Amino acid sequence: MSGLVLGSLGFAAALFLIFLEVPIAVAMGLVGLAGTAMIIGIDGTVAVGATTVWDSVTNYTLTMLPLFVLMGNLAARSGLSSQLFQAMSVLIGHRRGGLALATIGASAGFGMISGSSLATTATMGRIAMPEMKQAGYSQSLAGGSIAAGGTLGILIPPSTILVIYAFIAEQSVRTLMLATAGPIVLAVALYCLAIWIPLWMGWSSAPKRQRASRAEAIAALYDLVPPVAMFGVIMGGLYTGFFTANETAAVGAAVVLAYGVVSRRLSMRSFLAAAMDTAATCGALYLVLIGANLFNFFLALSGLPFSLTGMFSGVLDQPVLVILIMLAIYLLMGALMDSLAMLLLTVPLFVPIASAAGIDLIWFGVFAIMVIEMGLITPPVGMNLFVLKAVNPSVRMVELWRGITPFVIADLIRVAIIIAIPAIVLWVPYAAR
Repeated sequence: MSGLVLGSLGFAAALFLIFLEVPIAVAMGLVGLAGTAMIIGIDGTVAVGATTVWDSVTNYTLTMLPLFVLMGNLAARSGLSSQLFQAMSVLIGHRRGGLALATIGASAGFGMISGSSLATTATMGRIAMPEMKQAGYSQSLAGGSIAAGGTLGILIPPSTILVIYAFIAEQSVRTLMLATAGPIVLAVALYCLAIWIPLWMGWSSAPKRQRASRAEAIAALYDLVPPVAMFGVIMGGLYTGFFTANETAAVGAAVVLAYGVVSRRLSMRSFLAAAMDTAATCGALYLVLIGANLFNFFLALSGLPFSLTGMFSGVLDQPVLVILIMLAIYLLMGALMDSLAMLLLTVPLFVPIASAAGIDLIWFGVFAIMVIEMGLITPPVGMNLFVLKAVNPSVRMVELWRGITPFVIADLIRVAIIIAIPAIVLWVPYAAR
């Protein structure tokens, strides 16, 4: 059996196992080991497996992952998400659709600290959904804004997905984080339009609330100072080059921990719970990365990525067409599987093609993460929708699908804009060089 055929069968086998809900790490690791053994034998596979485990655990780029995860867990235990939402709702909640806008703003703010889409969705689902329902908001608007706002957590630094992409594609984490600045601003603006336009057209309802008093508004601004200051210290140091990406993770975890202790929002029990959550999450992430590395080694050994690049040779001189083909594949996969599986399966195959087509791999990383982000809210398998349904069982899935539609359209527009104007992604990182 040729390596190309074996690689294709291995990719199909991994995809099949993931669809059967076999854990991603197990599916990719088993296929990677079995395929490698068929090509180089058992002894060589044992050596590759041992080396891969060691390299994955000791890789310098990945040392920031536990710190970023700890930072998010400490932020959640310190009540920063609730503080952000309450402050935003006081400041803009009196406007029509203000609570939905506050949800987008608070999700963006919490995403700056947590770096996780599912965590942002679950947290905001517990906080914002009851308040919007009580205020008379339609379930579709409330659910759609929470699920869509949660996707910002995957794009806004610090993002675990960004770190994983940087590791697999061998790109700079700092440059990738700088590249997200323009798309983040664009995402928030388009999400606000996705709230306003359905309200203006009468497709959803959002009654106005009484304007907060001046004293309440000042108190809300005061509540925004800690998270804004934390983000300023953490990301400001990264953007100015004062911190490396790894130092940013360490400083971020220390700043959030200090805030929790000084404000007395973080007890010893909460700290230990955050540490345990971090250990469990990072153990799972490292296991996934070990499985992905084994699988990627097998694919490289089989020659499948290079064969795919050859298949694209007729269109490599048309990078926009290459991007559109990849976009169609991502949209199809996004409706069927979760974001991490998409990233781990496609990046080893798509990065060589993108590089051969002359596509900047920093731009491609942001593009891929944005499209994967869409998969989190695309029916029928949008993970954010299931997370929101889990924390709010009374919400009907049909209402969530209806409410998320304007935000999916906004995401498609955002992708079209960065394809048409790549400088939105590349200007900041290249200006900072």
